[in-house]
Amino acid sequence: MRKSNYALFFLAALTVFWAVGALVSVPLDRYLGLLSLAAVTAILAYGYLRFEEKKTDTRVIAILGTLAAISVAGRVLMAPIPSVQPSTFIIVLSGYVFGPIEGFIVGSTTALVSNFLLGQGPWTPWQMLAWGLVGLASGLLGARRSLESRGRLSAYCASWGFVYGWIVNLYFVLGFVRPITMRAFAVTYAASVWFDALHAAGNFAFAFALGPAMITMLRRYRERFTFEAVGPDGLAPARAPVSEGRPVP
Repeated sequence: MRKSNYALFFLAALTVFWAVGALVSVPLDRYLGLLSLAAVTAILAYGYLRFEEKKTDTRVIAILGTLAAISVAGRVLMAPIPSVQPSTFIIVLSGYVFGPIEGFIVGSTTALVSNFLLGQGPWTPWQMLAWGLVGLASGLLGARRSLESRGRLSAYCASWGFVYGWIVNLYFVLGFVRPITMRAFAVTYAASVWFDALHAAGNFAFAFALGPAMITMLRRYRERFTFEAVGPDGLAPARAPVSEGRPVP
């Protein structure tokens, strides 16, 4: 059995535990922050274990590491400007070009590593999840080439400025707000609108200025690790990865 399945089993067990507690009227609200943190951790573990199981080419791992490092550096260097940084944009491109799991890894790693410089806390796993989902969703769209136009890519990146903030806000509501009401959600999310709007504006600007050129550059880099085997009929089947200059058997 794949190791990643253990993370799914743990997540399922948490869900069952919460459901049973609700049915028998056990007051679990006081532990909601801890339970949600455990669920987020299970999701993150699943993503990293799935990446390990893919046996990704070492040169692809190298470029993913480089993209994560650029994303971290961009976030740290632009930290004085609230919520404006290139990280979300870079994570979108990573997933869009290299795939959903790869994008998830770049996104979650960005939050983990950059927070060693900016400050770790209970928000870190939620930031890892939020940016991981940015890369994952972008990878799913990349398979369909859904963001080829500059305007569509820019609008997509801008939307994640808000969605990222909404996901991270959950850590505060679930962990620190009691009782949890619609008013509590409204107040919390209203307080972050300004920062989310700045994040969205920065994402739009980076995508509009650099998006198409960077997608082309990253695709050319990816193409260096693929070859096309042409059959007798002259048609080229799906590309196969290469490792150390040789086709992978």
